[in-house]
Amino acid sequence: MIRALLPIAFVIAALPGATGAEVARPPDGTYTYKLLQLGSDFGTSTVTIASATGSITVKEKITAPPTSAVASTEYDRLTLAEKTYSADFNLPQGAQHTTASVKPNAVTVQVPGQTAEIKADSSAPLMIIADNLVGTNVLIPAILHASNVKAYTLAVLAGGRAIRTSVVEHVNLARPASVPAGDVSLVVDAGGLREIFWFDPASYRLDDLTVPTQNFEVRLVSQSPTIESIGTPAPAVTPMPTSPPHFDSADVDFESADGTRLAGTLTIPQSENGRFPAIVLVHGSGAQDRNETVGPNLIFLQLSNALSNAGYVVLRYDKRGVGKSGGSAATGTRDMLLADARAAYRFLAAQPQVDPKRTYALGHSEGGELVPSLASTEPSVAGIVLMAPPALPLRDVIMQQVLESVPSQQRRATEVAERRALADIRTGKSKGPEYAWVRTSLDIDPIIDIKRVRAPVLILQGAKDVQVLAKDVPRLAKAARASNGDVTVRVFSDDNHLFMPVTPGEPLTPAAAVHQYLTVAGSIDPRVLETLIAWLDRHSH
Repeated sequence: MIRALLPIAFVIAALPGATGAEVARPPDGTYTYKLLQLGSDFGTSTVTIASATGSITVKEKITAPPTSAVASTEYDRLTLAEKTYSADFNLPQGAQHTTASVKPNAVTVQVPGQTAEIKADSSAPLMIIADNLVGTNVLIPAILHASNVKAYTLAVLAGGRAIRTSVVEHVNLARPASVPAGDVSLVVDAGGLREIFWFDPASYRLDDLTVPTQNFEVRLVSQSPTIESIGTPAPAVTPMPTSPPHFDSADVDFESADGTRLAGTLTIPQSENGRFPAIVLVHGSGAQDRNETVGPNLIFLQLSNALSNAGYVVLRYDKRGVGKSGGSAATGTRDMLLADARAAYRFLAAQPQVDPKRTYALGHSEGGELVPSLASTEPSVAGIVLMAPPALPLRDVIMQQVLESVPSQQRRATEVAERRALADIRTGKSKGPEYAWVRTSLDIDPIIDIKRVRAPVLILQGAKDVQVLAKDVPRLAKAARASNGDVTVRVFSDDNHLFMPVTPGEPLTPAAAVHQYLTVAGSIDPRVLETLIAWLDRHSH
């Protein structure tokens, strides 16, 4: 769905056989779905199914502020094999048009300036497109029934990667109160993400989809035989305004160690004071653009504006495979991302407006783990700023997040299952490019490289961060201070992982935090900006 953090995949258990010349499928008409997170309604999807000679077209208009989209998928009428796909997204960072075509064992996806081919796993040749919308999911039960497969390849358009998906059978489920009594359930697993589908076995109408670990649900609220017109997507919600600029901006690009071209934005203060101090911004995990866009919140754009208004040259860049940068977001390893950060730092320090002796590096979340590694091997780094940096190895952070919302009676079994899944990733048993970053980051202990940093260190942490916990910060600070006399730690009492105040009344859980990130437009805590700029001023002047 448009809200899901991970791609949706579907696997179906044994179902009644189809009859007639055409395979069983939902009837033509209009279906309206409600999108819910933590039980709260945050969006709507209108899906139409329409037959024509030789084909079936499924169209969707989805609105889930701050994003919206219109998508269309064409299927073969006799086999339900996907043929073509197109979508127009309105995102906080702008509009995007995406197309995809399906041929045997491969899906070719195109976005402006990039084309990628997603190949099927040899043991699962059936390919199904995944775009995290509702419309590409309504025919999944019928497709798998028609093809009679137990495994298939999910072609994830975001990042251009493939996930082998297999059947999960013999799972006992409690029927949700909103699901019709006669519905059949599906349980699916893709890359460790499990979803539950409920549908009518006679008509194959999808009535409900839940992603338990994300507290996410799609629920059918109406069905009509009339086919409504699907128009253009609504404009995205305007993000919170950033401060008026007193600097100039320029699009730039530079080359990483493996030859990948990375694109970014350089902001330069409007002043005649000669060379300026400078700072490069290194993102958190996932396919992050140069603004570190999270829902309606543009974290790095806010940081960049504040810093350049305060007299600092700032470089922010699209991660590999994102925005205008080359490479693949799906296959990027930790070493690649560290090399990208190093290339960005060296590019910034070499700019004629920059004083190379006063060039800093700031990392947020995952970036807070990479930046100490950068500084430990780049002695010219003048200082580092770590915003919500992990203080534990990734394996432990993942376990904390997984167990956060698990009832006490299920914690032991969940922990055992999660450790097994992590072991499969570590050993390569869980295959696929989507595991590249996790596998190469899983056992990295952040305290190793921070002990090697001799430059000044500023650690900023939100007390109500549920992704990276404030209680673990002393471990990182102690390691830094073991060999460094200039380490400053500041914890902000009301702030979350994005350094914005937690919405009053929201539970302190990862699912609730994600819901806020994606639905509430906010500004970085002014105290954070004041602390950051004061620390930089003290060290750079």
